[in-house]
Amino acid sequence: MTDIPDVFGLGHCCIDYLNVLDPFPDKGKKGEIVDSLIISGGPVPTALQALKIFGRTTRFCGKVGDDEAGEQVISELDMNGIDTTPIVIDPEIKTAIAHIWIDISDGSRTIALNRAKTNWISESELDNNHPKKCRLFLTDGRAEKATIQALQVARNAGIPTVFDSGAVRPGIEKMLPLVDYAVVSIDFADTFLTIPKQHTRSSEKEAIIERGQVLCRALINSGAGTAIVTVGEMGAVWSTRSEKGLIPGFEVDVYDTTGAGDIFHAGFIHGLLEEWCMTECIRFGNAAAALSCRKLSGLMGIPTLEEINELLYHSTNTQM
Repeated sequence: MTDIPDVFGLGHCCIDYLNVLDPFPDKGKKGEIVDSLIISGGPVPTALQALKIFGRTTRFCGKVGDDEAGEQVISELDMNGIDTTPIVIDPEIKTAIAHIWIDISDGSRTIALNRAKTNWISESELDNNHPKKCRLFLTDGRAEKATIQALQVARNAGIPTVFDSGAVRPGIEKMLPLVDYAVVSIDFADTFLTIPKQHTRSSEKEAIIERGQVLCRALINSGAGTAIVTVGEMGAVWSTRSEKGLIPGFEVDVYDTTGAGDIFHAGFIHGLLEEWCMTECIRFGNAAAALSCRKLSGLMGIPTLEEINELLYHSTNTQM
């Protein structure tokens, strides 16, 4: 591994227990597991492994326990070419476990994270050389103080930063002014926006896109340089202080949507490193995310550059 990787990532890591259910049961009912998988997970590690497949060098910092699950996390990341030297092994904690249930009818997933005995990286455990010795810094905002510290170090060093979060984290008001690209899903709006959902458009899809645009403006007003909000199969909306747009998604046969957002981040970051325009970065991310849904878990579904480029070549999707 080079001393200066393309991407340094800081965030949550865990072991995912995935189960595909047919049918997906209602509350209090039973379903049947028709497919299952145990694999390492976490938003940042998943994105880094996709970036590795895209030809990028990557380094990850997170925290695991001195247990079998922690060994699996490190072993799988090592096997997939990620530099894991910054990972902290803490014998006082347990490695986080995520239980994921997938509805076979549409690939949607429900996730519960067991982190009762886990903990995040602290400021003192973070080597400040990592966020300033890379081409781009990616974080999920889980480790509040360490994340703010790393974002500030990266900002001072002129390193572009990408923020990936599924929900509002403590300290986000201090993080966003240090973030160049805030890339979140539409679900982020449920905890970030103070205004309730409003259906002023004629269809549910239009209402979701409208809410994504509102979320983009809120992220920009909170200090982010550029905001991108993924809206599932509809694609992604984006905004800066002077530009905005909607980049449509791609239709594929969906098996499991777990990790699709993480693969979007990888595709988007790949575009940034290639110095593409915003539209092309997001379009590439949309294609990568769509193709990742064909298999169980985002990791197993990571597409190759050739597959992504083929989908882009045969598609007419452009900015709206």
